[in-house]
Amino acid sequence: MGRFSLAVFGRKILPERCMIYAGAYVPARKERIKRLFDKWTFVRGNWLPYAFARKGRKTFLILFNVYGASMMLEVLHHIRDGGVKRVFFIGSMFAKKLPVGTLVLPTEALDKAGIVSIDSPGNTMPQAGRDSLRETSLSLKRHNLLFKEARIVSVPCVIHGIESIHEFVRKRDDIAGVEMELSTYFHFSRKLRLRSYALIYVSDNQRYDVISSARAVREVRRKALKYITKVAQELL
Repeated sequence: MGRFSLAVFGRKILPERCMIYAGAYVPARKERIKRLFDKWTFVRGNWLPYAFARKGRKTFLILFNVYGASMMLEVLHHIRDGGVKRVFFIGSMFAKKLPVGTLVLPTEALDKAGIVSIDSPGNTMPQAGRDSLRETSLSLKRHNLLFKEARIVSVPCVIHGIESIHEFVRKRDDIAGVEMELSTYFHFSRKLRLRSYALIYVSDNQRYDVISSARAVREVRRKALKYITKVAQELL
């Protein structure tokens, strides 16, 4: 216990609370998040940039650059090895219809990324924990934040352009959109007995792509990230 944590994070024993910021690491995003905490260490790590932060009396392990299902699987095992007990997933998604900046509380994540289907063939639709869903919903309402509960699909991060997956998502009216890590996160956080939460926002849709630099788009994305971080600080 603690051997892998020491190798990755330089500590055998980690804070009990962890925030995972999924997606490619952007230093400017780190600076915006840093301002939401009282104290913050230097970001370390190349493969997995991380920092230790404090808000009030709570200490957090902050992780960046968790991109794709396989990396999520590895990260969950590493933080569990260091003693993390509560984890909050903060990510983004492509939405079929929802506007950019919409906060999305994911209830289920259909696994098309593959790892969950290999580990547990009968569990193709990992779900968020009921208590975690309830607590997150109540927190959002306390802060007067509008949000949408939705079912999403987790897709591969490396092998893009799989037409069968695109067609599946297009045809399913009950699917709000896609991202890459949540099915793995839901399944393995439960398997590792971590208390897990998740909240994501719409980063792109049919009108604005993920690299859109439109000023209004950048602003709503930043606000969404800020709101989700504050919810995570409260619940962890």
